[in-house]
Amino acid sequence: MNMFDVKKMGEQIAHLRIGNKYTQEQLSEKLKVSPQAISKWENGKAVPEMPLLYEMSRLFNCSVDRILDPQSGALCTMDFNYEFIVKPRIPVADYSGPEWPKSISIASLSTALKLFLGLEQRRDSRNCQINDDEEYILQSAITNVCFGYSYAPDEWIRDSFLIYGLDYEIYSQADYSQDEFISLACKQIEHGYPVIVIPKEYTDNIFAIGFSEHGQTLKGLGFLEGDDQKNASINFDQLNRYAGWYKVDCDLMLVKPLNEKMPLVEACTNALFNGMKLLLNNSHCGEDKMQGYGMVIYQNWCDLLKEENKRNADQIDCVFPHAFIHYENKLRTKQFFELCINIIPDIDKELMTLAISQYDEILSFATEIATIAHQRNSFSEDSLKEKRNYIIEMLRRSSEQEELALSYIQKALVNIRK
Repeated sequence: MNMFDVKKMGEQIAHLRIGNKYTQEQLSEKLKVSPQAISKWENGKAVPEMPLLYEMSRLFNCSVDRILDPQSGALCTMDFNYEFIVKPRIPVADYSGPEWPKSISIASLSTALKLFLGLEQRRDSRNCQINDDEEYILQSAITNVCFGYSYAPDEWIRDSFLIYGLDYEIYSQADYSQDEFISLACKQIEHGYPVIVIPKEYTDNIFAIGFSEHGQTLKGLGFLEGDDQKNASINFDQLNRYAGWYKVDCDLMLVKPLNEKMPLVEACTNALFNGMKLLLNNSHCGEDKMQGYGMVIYQNWCDLLKEENKRNADQIDCVFPHAFIHYENKLRTKQFFELCINIIPDIDKELMTLAISQYDEILSFATEIATIAHQRNSFSEDSLKEKRNYIIEMLRRSSEQEELALSYIQKALVNIRK
């Protein structure tokens, strides 16, 4: 037994057990030994027999050597330097699409996942992956985010992962000790898959691909809802450090591979039907009139502008940041409908084209509203009421055009099976 350190081996068994989410009792049941035996191993007071070591290696998805000699699994304890950060499977170019607007963080994060795992097949002149807008548009729709205002679904849409042949599990921080939670992240990164930290407050979603200080600091990219520049910067050579990430109230998403992918036509069809339900909504939920989805937003927005006129507000408050959200969401919705024409074979292309032409007009109005929002602090008090009335008229006309566009799309979906 002098060939290895029994105490360190016991600590390694404990580390692997916790990382694999087993209690001592659960592991004892799997191995058909007593919980006291597990405790003795982990305290360095006894050594498991070889058949039990083989069974543990299977349960922990590691080699027997890694249990016997923790140094053979150095990734568990070492502080990662740059050269040890998990690398993308193939070279990744910097983000090549327009930098604005990219306010939807989930769509950017999903795009980063595809790029990191080397699932993009197109290359530029440097043999790097090309990251363009199409993936962002697609994920904006599949996740349903582009169909609302300051809105996101209560749960992640699995289709956004299934089209890559991936799935995920979400772990709540409240269910684990601090060490266990950190261990979950480290183990995932060691196996070559990124970790996604989803905070419950307004701060970065972390796409982590490395760690240091035994996992207390994660290294990766940050994506933040509403931060166009940050969401447009997907560069795996320029990673941020997130120290103390585990102290923030958050969930941990662990990505895992599947044997097959969801067909893109199925994911787009699901997104199209889900999106139509959201876009056609005329009932508002919640206290904030500019949070939600559907046609009801137009009326709510007009009501807010009328209220400002009624009290002679000294600036136009309700156009910022909503005008920019409105512009991007209508742009992404239109672009998604354009993708559907090419992806969904049974869709009525003529009706979809008519709907898209209505969105061209909606976007022209949205551009004017965004311009006013950008200049909102420069208007004289005498012109404010006139500006608000002008926005109300543009919203009214946009609402009519979107209702017409959605009626075309409803007819275009008649022959599609969901």
